[in-house]
Amino acid sequence: MIDTVVFGILLAIGLLFMVFRPVSKFLLKPAYWDISAGTITIIVFLIYVMSAYVSPAMIEEDLSREPCGSNTPQGACYNLERNLCENIWQKMTELCKQELADVIKARPTGLIGPALNRCSARKMDKAVRFNRAHADSAYCHAYFKYLEEK
Repeated sequence: MIDTVVFGILLAIGLLFMVFRPVSKFLLKPAYWDISAGTITIIVFLIYVMSAYVSPAMIEEDLSREPCGSNTPQGACYNLERNLCENIWQKMTELCKQELADVIKARPTGLIGPALNRCSARKMDKAVRFNRAHADSAYCHAYFKYLEEK
C-alpha cells in the first residue's frame, strides 16, 4: 500500500513538472527537461501499475483457465481435488495422443488440439463419472451434453 502511495506521489510530481515546468522557469533551461522528467515519471508509474496490479490478475486468470482450473468444466463440473484432476487429465491426454498418433502421422501440420481435448474430456468423464458435481448449472449440463455427442 505504501508503495502505491509513493508511486502515486511520483505520478503527481511528473504531472506537475509537465504542467508548471519549474526547471525551465528557474534555471532558464529549455522546456524539454521538464517534459522529459514528467514523461519518465509517468512511464515509471505505468510500469509499476502493470507489475503490481495488472500482471498478477492476468496470471491468476490464466491459471484458472488451465485444465482443472476454476473457470474450466473440469474444475467446475466435477468434485475432485485439483491435483487429482490434473493427474487424471494428463493421463487421459497421453492416452488420446496415442490414439491420435495415426492422424498426427498422416497430417503432421493438422490442428489436433480440439480433437485431443474432446477425447481427453470424454475419457476423463468415463473415469470420474460418479464425481460429477450435482449442481443444476446450465454450464455443466451443456458440457456433459457436448461430451455425449458423437
